[in-house]
Amino acid sequence: MKLRRYLALGLLISLPFSAFALESASGQLPANVMPDVIAAAVAAPAALKIGVIDVRTTIQKSPQLNAINTQLAKAFKPRELKIDSFQAGLKADEDEMQKNGSVMTESDRNTLRDKIITERANLQAMITSFQQDLDSAQNTAMQKLLGQVALIVNDIAKKDHFDMILQGDNVPFVVDRLNITTQVLQALAKK
Repeated sequence: MKLRRYLALGLLISLPFSAFALESASGQLPANVMPDVIAAAVAAPAALKIGVIDVRTTIQKSPQLNAINTQLAKAFKPRELKIDSFQAGLKADEDEMQKNGSVMTESDRNTLRDKIITERANLQAMITSFQQDLDSAQNTAMQKLLGQVALIVNDIAKKDHFDMILQGDNVPFVVDRLNITTQVLQALAKK
């Protein structure tokens, strides 16, 4: 077979598929293809060591995530309670309007209606501000955690001489010996 001579030279992996289509009827490659084949063979690395990490699993199972959730819950609980209290006051005013609105004087009804409108706007502003601040705090904490994961991945890559670490979400299949997720989780547990 015509390909055997390239297999013997170890050039099959480096040889572009289109080069095989260029063979003439005599079984020879055109002269301009051989320098490319030789250059590719010389430039090809001996063997790449590639690792894979499942970042989502790493984050979800990390002890730091529980600490982040606990810290954020503690920091934002007073504001959440304030919103709940404000909401209860608004509901009481709405219930009063529904129950007694028909027997109130027009002036009292208008005053209560204006108060309810203002309270709704204030409540919406409080909720929006709370959500934005919570999202910002979560993003900051997650960026810090992802930074820790990146440092650990770099340390493992250097220590174990990996040429490349890929994210598991982008890899359809990986053998367990290439998966460094457990190593990263163990390193996170020590921090």
